[in-house]
Amino acid sequence: MDVKPHGEEEGTPADRIVLVMTDLAGAMGRLNDLIAQRAGVGSTDLLCLHVLNREGPSTAGRLSARLGRTTGAITQMIDRLQKAGYVRRRPHPEDRRSVMVEAVPEALGRIAALYAGLDARSRRLMSEFTPEQLATVHAFLVASHQIAVEESDLLTG
Repeated sequence: MDVKPHGEEEGTPADRIVLVMTDLAGAMGRLNDLIAQRAGVGSTDLLCLHVLNREGPSTAGRLSARLGRTTGAITQMIDRLQKAGYVRRRPHPEDRRSVMVEAVPEALGRIAALYAGLDARSRRLMSEFTPEQLATVHAFLVASHQIAVEESDLLTG
């Protein structure tokens, strides 16, 4: 990535896409920070809720690996989220030494409501594209997500 930003009409199409992806990441980071503040949780707490929503109940160890935080930090985060009513602990069905952490559905609904404007506006925008174009965008986003995960893994060693 270039240190100097280019105008939207400069560079190759790939250069312009990378520039916009960087801008989008910044805008989504800001939006997520604002939503976390409104929800009364930290940014990493919000990310944890997203993981639990997408992947289902998890152990603290798995959340630690998924979020790149120490097990101690994850335990403190789970304590905060449980106290705030966002998650609950339950016994692990296969390992009685472990507990599972699950998101409280009603609490996830409150978080989802904070994203309602983004969801509606994004869906209106998507209605302007053909199914084939949307399939291409989807494939690009899925692959981009995987690249970001891999880059995170490389940086954490």
